[in-house]
Amino acid sequence: MFILLNWVKYYTKETTKALKIMSVGFCIIGTMILIKYKPAYEVTLGNECLGYVTNQEKIELKIKSDLEDTAGNVAFKEQTVIPEYQLKLINRGKQTQEEEVLLAMQKTILTTYKTYAVTVDGANQAIVASEEEAKNIVETMKADINAEAIGLNVGIVEQYTTDLNVQTTQEASNQLNTIKVAKITQYNTLQEQKRKAEEEEAKKKVISNKTVKNVGTIAGMSLSRPVSGSITSRYGSRSSIRSSSHTGLDIATSAGTPVIPIAPGTVTYADYKGSYGNLVIINHGNGIESYYAHCSKIYCQVGQKVEADTVISAVGSTGNSTGPHLHLEIRQNGNTLNPENYLY
Repeated sequence: MFILLNWVKYYTKETTKALKIMSVGFCIIGTMILIKYKPAYEVTLGNECLGYVTNQEKIELKIKSDLEDTAGNVAFKEQTVIPEYQLKLINRGKQTQEEEVLLAMQKTILTTYKTYAVTVDGANQAIVASEEEAKNIVETMKADINAEAIGLNVGIVEQYTTDLNVQTTQEASNQLNTIKVAKITQYNTLQEQKRKAEEEEAKKKVISNKTVKNVGTIAGMSLSRPVSGSITSRYGSRSSIRSSSHTGLDIATSAGTPVIPIAPGTVTYADYKGSYGNLVIINHGNGIESYYAHCSKIYCQVGQKVEADTVISAVGSTGNSTGPHLHLEIRQNGNTLNPENYLY
């Protein structure tokens, strides 16, 4: 037993001595390694080594800060590739690449932006940064026109994109104004074509209309009846809807009946006018003017020279009227005359 104890004591002492020697050796080796090498993190994306950094946490905090920055038009951000870090020893003289690694990692961040598209007929025509800009542009486009009548269908669509390519308000307005002008031009062209078609159709009806004939004269001019029909209100009369004397002659006939002038002349008025409704005024010269009121349609324009068989309008009931008829006035030097003395 005594021999066994001495043996254990001896080998324990020898083992402790060996461990001390090994510890000193490891310290010497470690010191030598640290003198020549330093710890660093190798950063890789996929199979590509971006470089080495000394502080992994600092890099990750910077990337996190970039991902959380959603100022301006940024809707959200996401990192498309997650980097891997591996601790390694590198030559102490080797420089780490924090800036290069950070820049490469920032390029893996995919940014999605929120913008607003102004649409015409459902197609994107301009892209602006804010909804307020888009609304102002649309309101400006509609301000001085009947958008529905000319077919200008304008809208706003919120959209998300990774390509922030927005226009200034002025650039977008100029671009959309070009479309607006084109729409107005197209509308006016179609309206003119429609007006001419209606005028041609009305002219066809006049061929069998007995109004185109000489029935009287005034100031040396031969006169024709503008329409045929029944006289429902004579010159100078009064009624429940008229407090003053009637300044013209009312000839009742069906709505849409073509109206011709009493004689050749020049159109001086062709628009809506109060109780007259749609009104055409023609100057025949020598102080003679004629008025054609309550028309449903006007086929002539101011400045247009008309002949005795030119269709200038269609009978209607616009303005202060109780039914379809033509209100005809004849004036000489501003004074009204009784049309019945010359035409009916």
